[in-house]
Amino acid sequence: MLENKEFYDSISAFYEKMIDFEKNLELRINAYQRIFSVKGTAADIGCGVGLDSIALAKNGHTVTAFDISPKMIEEVKQNALKYNIDIETHTHSFESLPKNYNNKFNYVVSVGNTLAHLNSKELKRAIKKMYNLLLPGGKIFLHILNYQLIKKEKKRINNIANRDGKIIIRFYDIRKSDLDFNILSFLQNSPKDFQLVTTRHYPHTKNILLESLIAAGFKNVKFYSGFEGKIFSVKTSKDMFISATK
Repeated sequence: MLENKEFYDSISAFYEKMIDFEKNLELRINAYQRIFSVKGTAADIGCGVGLDSIALAKNGHTVTAFDISPKMIEEVKQNALKYNIDIETHTHSFESLPKNYNNKFNYVVSVGNTLAHLNSKELKRAIKKMYNLLLPGGKIFLHILNYQLIKKEKKRINNIANRDGKIIIRFYDIRKSDLDFNILSFLQNSPKDFQLVTTRHYPHTKNILLESLIAAGFKNVKFYSGFEGKIFSVKTSKDMFISATK
């Protein structure tokens, strides 16, 4: 069982291929044109290799990207060079974000299931932290998997991908109060030389997130099933997206 920093450091080399970066970048660019229609300052927390940061920057926003993994931050820097855009980067978790960032951003995003890495107490602190980062009238846009559906269906396999001969399998060990999230990877022609890494996921529900957001002071909380803005359903939606304003 790895802590989040070590987990993402260990998969940083192939993370971009795992998430199909280029395909999803186009989706994000189009989605953020609608979600954040006015150009402003944006913080991307749990930025990974910079997918959302680059999409936001491509839409004209001034972006600051944060991630707990130094190796992920290095990937963001390389991708920013590749796409010829400026992104400010820092190695921080929700917990370590300095107070000098408070009241600095029009928008805060945390997309890619980052919230699932936080236990209940950490989640409440993180949501309050995001509230403090925003300027008055600012907006957050969050994402987490619908764990109620995952646990109900006992669906252990999250994704299987073949990226240029590298097999990447994401799967869960489902427990009573949380889940172990595993990534198994190996070359197609050398399966015995595999890498298996595991970290903890916490299955936060819609009700828990709503309560935490309201307690932090957020208003206009809305839940969606995807970037396109369709209504979220606990029974059928794979993903939970959330918007709210300060």
